[in-house]
Amino acid sequence: MTDSTLSDQQVPDDLRVLTVEYLSAVRACLAGIEAPVVRERAARLFTDQLLPDVAKAVKDIRTAAVGELRQGRTLREVSVLIGLSVPRVDQLLKGK
Repeated sequence: MTDSTLSDQQVPDDLRVLTVEYLSAVRACLAGIEAPVVRERAARLFTDQLLPDVAKAVKDIRTAAVGELRQGRTLREVSVLIGLSVPRVDQLLKGK
C-alpha cells in the first residue's frame, strides 16, 4: 500500500501549469517596465530575493513531508515510497 492515490497523479501537472502561468506573468511584468534601471532592479529582486525565499519555503515543506513519511518507517521504506536513495532521504530529513 502506498500513500498516494490516483488523484495525486494530477498534482505535478497542476503545479507545472501554475508555475508556467506565474512565471509568464512575472516575465510580462518585468518586460513591461520601461526604464532599464528599474527593470534590472526588479529582475534582480525576483532572482536574488524572491526566488530563494520561495525555494526555501518549498524545501521546508518537502522536509516536513519526508519527516511525516519517516514516522514508523525505515529510511529504506521511505526511499522506496518517494523514489530516492536512502542517503538522499537522510539528507532531506536533515534539511539539506
